[in-house]
Amino acid sequence: MTIGLSPYITPSMMLESNYGIDWGSYPKPGATAAAQVSAQLEICAMVTSEMDSLSLTLRANIDTETEQGPDFIITTRANGWARFRLSNWPVLQVLCARVSPSSATPPTWTSIPLDSLMSDHAGITLSGTIVPSGASPGPSAVLIGPGYVNWANGRNGYLVEVSTITGFPVCGIDQTALVGSTSLHVDDITGWWNGINGATGTLYDPPYREQVSIIGSTPDTVGSVSGPGTLTLSQGLQFTHTPQVGKPGQPDQRILLSTFPATLIQAGFYLATYYGLIRGATGATMQSSRGQSSPSGMKGANDWHDRAVEILSRFARVL
Repeated sequence: MTIGLSPYITPSMMLESNYGIDWGSYPKPGATAAAQVSAQLEICAMVTSEMDSLSLTLRANIDTETEQGPDFIITTRANGWARFRLSNWPVLQVLCARVSPSSATPPTWTSIPLDSLMSDHAGITLSGTIVPSGASPGPSAVLIGPGYVNWANGRNGYLVEVSTITGFPVCGIDQTALVGSTSLHVDDITGWWNGINGATGTLYDPPYREQVSIIGSTPDTVGSVSGPGTLTLSQGLQFTHTPQVGKPGQPDQRILLSTFPATLIQAGFYLATYYGLIRGATGATMQSSRGQSSPSGMKGANDWHDRAVEILSRFARVL
C-alpha cells in the first residue's frame, strides 16, 4: 500500500509537457535514473505545495467550519432558510451540520438533519460530473432549512458548524488496472462519489491518457469517505495503466487521476519549470506576447512563476 497523497503533476507528465527543461540532466549530469525520478518527485511536491498556498487547498478534502450568525457569513432569507458561505469551494457533498445558541459555553449542539441541508448551486459543471468546469466557482455555500438559524437570538445568536467535502478530487492509481477494467484502486477516494453523483476525471499516463467517470466508491476502511479505496467506473478502461509502485531501488510513481481544469495543470507545469530553473536545471525559453524570448537567469525563472500565479489567482477564494 502506498503512503501519502499524490502530487498535482507527476514526473511522466513533466517529461511529456516540459518547456525546454533538460530533466535528463537534473539534478545533475550523470545522475542515476532513480536519483532523477526522486528529484523530479521533489519538484512535483513543491509545485503542489505552491499551488495550494496560492489558491487555498485545491484538492478535495473534508472541511469543517464554525461560524456565528446570522451576520455576514451566515445570512437568512425571508422564507426561513439560512445560507452559510464557506471559505473553500466547490462543495461536492454536505456531510453534517449542527447548531447551538452562541451564549452556551460549552455549546449545546442540536444536529441538523441531512434533508434540511443542501449545497447552494452556482456556476457551470461539466456534463456528467459534480465538479465545476474551468474557474467557475461551483457551489460555495450550504443552505440550512427553516427553524435552525434565525434572528430570535439577535445578531450572531447562533453557533453553526458545517462539515463538507470541498475542492477538486485528485488521486493516484497505486495498483495496475488492465484494459477493460471497471475499477481503479487509488490512494484517496475523497470527493469522487457523493452517494448520488460522481466526478469525471482524466488519467494522466503518457501516452495513454483517457477520461473516466466515477459511479461509486468503496473505501479500504469501512465507513470512511476519504483515504485509499476503489473507484467504480461507468465503463471499461481503454488502456492498461501500470503505476511504478513497490519496485526495489526506485521511488514509487503513481498515475495521476485528476478533475483539475486544464488551466490548473498548465499552472503546475509553469511552476515545475520555475523550480527546475532556480534549482539548477538548464533550458526553458518563454515567448512574450510580442514574440520575443523572456530574459534568462532568475528573471526568466520568475516569468514562469508569474504566469502560474496569473492562472491560480482565478481559483483563489476571496472573502
